[in-house]
Amino acid sequence: MKHVPLRALALAVAGLALVAVSIVATASAKTQATTTITFWSTMNDEENETLKGLISKYEAQNNAVKIDLSAVPFDQRENKFSAAAQAGSAPDIMRAEIADVANWAARGFLTDISSKVTAADKRDFLPAAFAYYNYAGKVWGLPQAPDAPALLYNKRMVKAAGLNPNQPPATLTQLQRWCGKVGKGKGIFLRADSYWTQAWIWAYGGNLLNVQLKQILVANKRSIAGMTAYKRQFSANCAFSNKDFANDYGNAQTAFKNGQVAMIVNGPWSTADILQGKEFAKSSNLGVAPIPKGPGGQGSPVGGNGFVISRSADNVDATYRFIYWLTQPAQQAEFAAKNNLLPSRASAYKQASVKKNRIIVDFLKQMKVATARPVDPRAGQIYTDFGPNVQKILRGDVTVQAGMNAVALAWKSKLYPTFTIVK
Repeated sequence: MKHVPLRALALAVAGLALVAVSIVATASAKTQATTTITFWSTMNDEENETLKGLISKYEAQNNAVKIDLSAVPFDQRENKFSAAAQAGSAPDIMRAEIADVANWAARGFLTDISSKVTAADKRDFLPAAFAYYNYAGKVWGLPQAPDAPALLYNKRMVKAAGLNPNQPPATLTQLQRWCGKVGKGKGIFLRADSYWTQAWIWAYGGNLLNVQLKQILVANKRSIAGMTAYKRQFSANCAFSNKDFANDYGNAQTAFKNGQVAMIVNGPWSTADILQGKEFAKSSNLGVAPIPKGPGGQGSPVGGNGFVISRSADNVDATYRFIYWLTQPAQQAEFAAKNNLLPSRASAYKQASVKKNRIIVDFLKQMKVATARPVDPRAGQIYTDFGPNVQKILRGDVTVQAGMNAVALAWKSKLYPTFTIVK
C-alpha cells in the first residue's frame, strides 16, 4: 500500500469537509429559495382533483416552487377575496368569475399584468373569453375556462317520444313542441334564476344594459316579451314542476340524471356530474345543442373563470409563470378531457383530446352564438335585484311588466344613476 504523508492526508480531509459544507450550504440555499404561491380555487370537486394533479406536475418540474391550494366555495368568492384584499392578506392567485375582474381591478385589488401578456398570447385567447380580463386599458388576468349555458337533452327520452335526437330544436317554437311531445312534467326543467332567463330575453331581441350608451334595457318591450316567453315555458304543462327555487340547480341535475326530465339548460361545468347519472352511463345519450333561436335572435350569456394575481402577491413573476403554464394548451386539454371545461386558447382546440371530445365541440357551437355581458365593475351586481324579481314573476306574485320595471328601477337607484331606463 502506498504511504500517504500526514500533511497530504490532512489537506484531503479538510477538502472533503469544505465540500460537505458546500453541499449543506447549497441545500440550505435551495430551501431558503423555495417560493410558496397561495392559490384560492373556486373549482368543483372533480375539477379540483384535476388541478391537484397538474399542481403536482408543476412542482415536480419546478422544485423551488410550492403551490399552497385552498378551495373556496364559488358563491363565497366575492366576499372572501374582497375582505382578504382589503386586509392585505389576499392569496397570490384567485380564480375569478369574469364579472369579478373589472370589479376587483377598479377597487385596486389586482396586479396589472399588461406587460407580461404578449401579442401572440392575446391572439391565441378566444376573444369572447379574453375581453373580460381587459379593463381601463390594462390586462388583469388570464382566462381559463369560458362557458355559456346550452340545451342539454336525453337522447333516449326524446327518441322514445318520437323525436329525432340528431336534430335538436333550432327555434323556441320547436322547443315547445319537443317539450309537449315528451309529456306532462317530463319535457324540460327550467330554473327560477335570472341568469338562466337571459337567453330568452335575447331571443326576443331584448337586452339588459348598454354601458356605452348608458341605457337600462331590461324593461323594454322586447325584454318583457322574452321574459313572458320564459314564464310561459316555465309554467307549461310539459315542464317539470319547479317550486323549490332555493335548490332548483341541484334538483334539475338530479331529475335529468335520473331520467325524470328530458331537457335542462346548463353549462359545460355540469357535464362531469351529469355523466355519473344512471341515464348517462353511455355518454352518447347526452345531447348538447345551442339554446334555440327566438323571433329576435339567439344568445346565451358568456361566462367563465380565469386567474388573477392579487396586488399583495409576493413574487409576481413566479406567480405569473404558474398561471401562464396552467393556461397552456396541454393543461387546458387535460381539463377538457377530465372535466369537459372549454379551453380559452384557440390553439388548445388543436389538441387531439379536445378535437375528439364531442361535448366540448358541441358547447363550442353555443359559444359561437353566445352574448357577451358588460365589462363593467358593477356588472356582477345586477343579479342582486334581478334574481328576486324574476322569482316573483315566476311565482305569479307580480306581472312580468311590474317585475321587470322593478329590476330597472333598482339598477338605476343602486348601480347606474346616470343611465336612462328605455321602455
